[in-house]
Amino acid sequence: MSLRYRQLGPLKVSVLGMGALHFGVYITESEAVALIHRALDLGVNFIDTAPMYGHGHSEEIVGKAVTGRRHQVLLATKVGLAPASSWYGPFRAAVQPLSKQAIRQSLPRSLRALNTDYIDLYQLHAYHQETLEETLGALADLRVEGLVRAVGLSNFSPAELQQAAALWYGFTSYQVQYNLLERRAERTALKTCLDLGVGVICNRALCYGILSGKYRPGQPPPEGSRGALSSKVRGKLKPPVLELAAALHKLAWEMGHTGTDLAIAWLLRQPAVACVLAGMRDIRQLEANARATGWVLSEDDELEINRVTANLGQLSRVLDQPRRFLLP
Repeated sequence: MSLRYRQLGPLKVSVLGMGALHFGVYITESEAVALIHRALDLGVNFIDTAPMYGHGHSEEIVGKAVTGRRHQVLLATKVGLAPASSWYGPFRAAVQPLSKQAIRQSLPRSLRALNTDYIDLYQLHAYHQETLEETLGALADLRVEGLVRAVGLSNFSPAELQQAAALWYGFTSYQVQYNLLERRAERTALKTCLDLGVGVICNRALCYGILSGKYRPGQPPPEGSRGALSSKVRGKLKPPVLELAAALHKLAWEMGHTGTDLAIAWLLRQPAVACVLAGMRDIRQLEANARATGWVLSEDDELEINRVTANLGQLSRVLDQPRRFLLP
């Protein structure tokens, strides 16, 4: 198995990245360490985390896993959000105003947790207009000092991305929720990124596991799945959504692949996409995701996918819901 790589500013990233959102929550420390070691063996070199992930433990878990293997990995973390409620309830987070002092306090904590002296990709986790200019100045300083190799944005709207880029043309990446079912990013974000030369990092590539085929119309979510544990995911498991996912799964099988293969291969065909963060709770899923990156869709394949998803716009009220944050 040989992974492909793409350029993300100064970083050469594997097209499959590992999201560490659930390390320390749904995935134990020992399971996460084993996953990371296997991912590095497969050539996955990009790990995305944040101080708030995993009840605040994700960065530490990643740091332990990459000890002795730091040269093999590109570490991405974030600044700007703090948890505002239980992870087992509806997801909510508070935006932290990012003064220069706040960033200077947050970065050392991430460096210690990740057991490193620099961050490969430091991402603003949310938009805060009042401190934006000061925030960008602080990030520029960190890059000059070598503490941060590249800077990215996460959870910014296209308009917010354009405003930030007008103030400082120094961004490398734009992380956004984007998959075959949730395509709000196509309306303006992808074109903006192409115009700016900014690489897109896709999260929720499997749409909470819906595109993997694990959730079936008329059947309860499998025991132990996020659909069984999370009211937010269950809210998306409406019959029209599951029927469309089943049609995509059927199409994938007719092409000799799985629904997961189709979801990942389709994203990697989209303009501006540099890296896909797909869910992986165990090594079996990790290896399946890695294999999926080897499928390069043809134009005919994409035409068939477009045919199946032609009525996707009717599901926008269920799926295309922007993430909400609590303002301080």
